[in-house]
Amino acid sequence: MRNEFLPHEGAFEAWVDGGFEPCEPATLDYLRFLADPEDERRPRPAGLWRHQWEALLRVVYAREAAGRSLWGEGVLLDIVTGGGKTALIAAAMVWLRLAHQVQRFLILCPNLIVRDRLEADFREGRVFRERGLIPPNAYLSPDDFALTMLGGTSQASAADLFGANVVLTNIHQFYRGSARGQENLWAFLDAAHTPFAVFNDEAHNTPAPQYDLTLQELRGRGGFSFRLDTTATPDRADGKAVDSAMIYEYDIPAALHDRVIATPVVYQPDIETVELTYTDVDSGQTRRVEEIDWDDVDRAGLSATQWVTDPKPMSQQISIALNRLDEAKRSAAGRWRPVLFVVAVCKADARAAKHMLDTQFNVRTLIVTEDEDEQARRDAAALGDSGKYDAVVSVAMLREGWDVPEVGVVLLLRKFGSKVYGPQVVGRGLRRVRRPGVEPDEPQICAVVDHPKLEHGWLWELLRARVRRKVGVDDVFEEEGELGELPPRQEVVDRSLLIEIPAPDDDDDGGLDPVVVDPPPEAARDWRERLANLDYREEAVEITDQTLSGVTGRELSPDGWTRTQRAPAAAAAPFPPDLPPEQAREKIHERVREIALQAVVNAGYSAQMQRFVYRPLLEHLAERFNDGEPLVFAEPEAVYRVASRLNELDAHVQQRPDIVGGMVEYGSA
Repeated sequence: MRNEFLPHEGAFEAWVDGGFEPCEPATLDYLRFLADPEDERRPRPAGLWRHQWEALLRVVYAREAAGRSLWGEGVLLDIVTGGGKTALIAAAMVWLRLAHQVQRFLILCPNLIVRDRLEADFREGRVFRERGLIPPNAYLSPDDFALTMLGGTSQASAADLFGANVVLTNIHQFYRGSARGQENLWAFLDAAHTPFAVFNDEAHNTPAPQYDLTLQELRGRGGFSFRLDTTATPDRADGKAVDSAMIYEYDIPAALHDRVIATPVVYQPDIETVELTYTDVDSGQTRRVEEIDWDDVDRAGLSATQWVTDPKPMSQQISIALNRLDEAKRSAAGRWRPVLFVVAVCKADARAAKHMLDTQFNVRTLIVTEDEDEQARRDAAALGDSGKYDAVVSVAMLREGWDVPEVGVVLLLRKFGSKVYGPQVVGRGLRRVRRPGVEPDEPQICAVVDHPKLEHGWLWELLRARVRRKVGVDDVFEEEGELGELPPRQEVVDRSLLIEIPAPDDDDDGGLDPVVVDPPPEAARDWRERLANLDYREEAVEITDQTLSGVTGRELSPDGWTRTQRAPAAAAAPFPPDLPPEQAREKIHERVREIALQAVVNAGYSAQMQRFVYRPLLEHLAERFNDGEPLVFAEPEAVYRVASRLNELDAHVQQRPDIVGGMVEYGSA
C-alpha cells in the first residue's frame, strides 16, 4: 500500500523544526505537553514511545497543516503488532477534544476479541491514566471519556448512545442489514449534533461490503469531524485496499531495532525419510510404499497439514515446542509465565492437539473455537496471569486483537497462504512483556515451531525471523546470546538525494523485462461451474511414519520414538470407517462447517460469511459423490466415500478464493 505522506515529509520536518506552527493554539499546548522539555522534536521520557509520537505528529499535521487532500476520507497508521495503537487512539482523542471540540468518539472493531482488548484498555480511563495523556491543568479528566459498550454481554442499547462519550462496538452492531444495527446507527447519528470522530481499528477489514457502507454513512452525516484507521496489516487477503490515506509506517525491522517487539526465531524439525500408504478411496484397498527420500516426497500429493497433524508428527512438533517453552520459562526467571499458543486449521485437529497436550504431555490446555462460550474467550485474554493454563489451542479465533504478551511459543499445525492472516497469527507472540523487573531493552524471543513442508519461507522473510533448521526433539538452545545485532532502523538522512519514480509509460519498458504480478483473483460469478469442475484424485495418501534424526533415548511412549506407527484411517478420512452412518453424517457436516469458516477467513471475509459457503459445499459433495442426493439420505458407502474426499475439498477451497468470493458475493444471484 502506498504511503501518501511521503511527498509531505520535507514540509512536515520543517513544521516540526518550526515548533509545530501553524496549528491550533490548543494543539500547540498539547504537543508541548507531550514533548520532551529539552527537545520538542522528541516525546517526553516515560510518555509516548518514539514511533507513537511520530505517528501522532503526522496525524495532527494531516488534519491541521496539509489540508483536506490527506485527511478527506480518513488517515491510516500502519503500526506493527505490539506497537501500541491503543495509546495512539487515546492521545488523538484528547487532542481532538482539546483543539477541535470533538465531544463524541466511536471506536469500531471487526470482532469480539479486538473489542475485549479495547474494552480492557479504555474501561475507567485506564489508558489515559497509565500513559499520562491528559495535561494536569486541562479541564479534562479520564472520566470525560466514559465508555459505552454495544453487543456481547453489555446491556447498553441504542438509547444509551445519545449521551455517550466513547462508544466501543463490534462493527456488526452498526450494520444496516439488521434491524438492531440500523437502530444503533441511526441513534448514534441522530445524537451526533456535536462533532464526532471515528476510530476504525484493524482497518484492513474495512472493504467488507457492509463495513464500508457503515463508514460511508458515518462520513456523510453532519458532525463527522475526523476518521483515524489503525492496523498492523494494511493489505487484505482479498487484495482490496483500505480507502483511507496511509500516512505512517512502523514496520518489523524498525520495531525490532527499537526493542518494541520480541525477536521471532523459527524452529523446524530434521526429517530424513517418510513412509507413505496409498488408499483407493472407492475400494478402500491400501498399498504400502517403501520409504522414499525426503526430496522426492512432493510427488505424493499430501495435504500440507498432514505433515504436522498425523499423530506421530504432531507429537514430535509438540515436543519441540515444549522444549522451547522450557527455555522461555528459564529466561522469564519467575517474572512472568510463558505460555504456548497452538494454531490449528480445524476443530478436529485442535481437539487432537489438546488431547495430546493434556494426556501425553500433562500440559494444562485451553481450547478456543467458535463452539466455546464467552468464558473461554475471557480465559484466553487472561492466559498469562491466571495460571490456569500453560497452553491454548485455537481455530480462526485468536488472531487480531488477542494480545497476551506472555505468549512465548507459537506452534503451527496449519499452513498459511494469506499474507494477511499469517502475520496476524504469528504476531500474537511478538508483543513484549512489560512489567516491573523487566528491562525495556532486555532481549525477548518469540519461538515459532514450524515444519518445512508448510512452505512458510515467505512468512519468515516478511517477519525478518531467524530460522533454525534440522532441529531435533532433544535440542536445547540459549538464543539470547546468539541473536546478533539488531536490524538497522531505516531513516532518511539526506532528503535531497531522494528521487521521484515516474509513472510507467505503456509504450516504453526502458529496455527491461517487465515484472508481471498476478492480481488477486476476483469473486467469480460462475463459481458454481468452477466448483463443479474441481479435480479429485483416484487415490488418497497418508503418512504412516516419519524418521526424525537425533531423537534416540527420548522416550515419549512405552516403546519410544523409534517404533513404526501406522496412521489411523483418519488421515484419509476425518473419522473411523466403523462409525455408525448417522454419526458419520454429523461429522461430515461439522467438518464442512470448519472448511467453510477457514475458507472465508483466508479469502479476506468476515467469519460470519461462512454460511454462504457451507451450504454450497454440502451440495457440491452430494452432487459429485452421491448422484445429487442429499447426504442425509446417503447409503453408508456413499457417506464414507464423501468423508474420504473432505481433505481434498479443504485443499481445493483454501486455494480458490475466487470460488469462495463468488459464493459470498453472488451466492444468491
